[in-house]
Amino acid sequence: MRYAVVEVEKLRPHEEVRAGLVAKLVDEIRRDGFVRKPVLVESRHFVILDGHHRYEALIRLECRRIPVYVVDYEDDGIGVTTWPEATVKTVTKAEVIERGLRGTPFPPKTTRHVLSFTLADVRVPIDELR
Repeated sequence: MRYAVVEVEKLRPHEEVRAGLVAKLVDEIRRDGFVRKPVLVESRHFVILDGHHRYEALIRLECRRIPVYVVDYEDDGIGVTTWPEATVKTVTKAEVIERGLRGTPFPPKTTRHVLSFTLADVRVPIDELR
């Protein structure tokens, strides 16, 4: 795993977002003036694994760059499942990558990535991302 700040255009979402949650995050980030939690992305194609709402909030805040943790998605310490309320009941890592590459995202809050390791919070001022 490595930390980086990357161009927005490099990232590929695999899941749609909920407008209300994005709006809440926009307000929170604007109020705080910084980003606390990097987006989690896989290393080969930069498909977003976790943080779709943060990604969308930062785009709406006119950020050109986004803090990310880049991980090897093949790592056994990263698992994928679905949320209880998801309409899709099973999903594989290959499907996550395929959806991100094709631009055909799952509905919001479908996939849930489970990590065997902890990701540290950061404090990146929003002005550094614009």
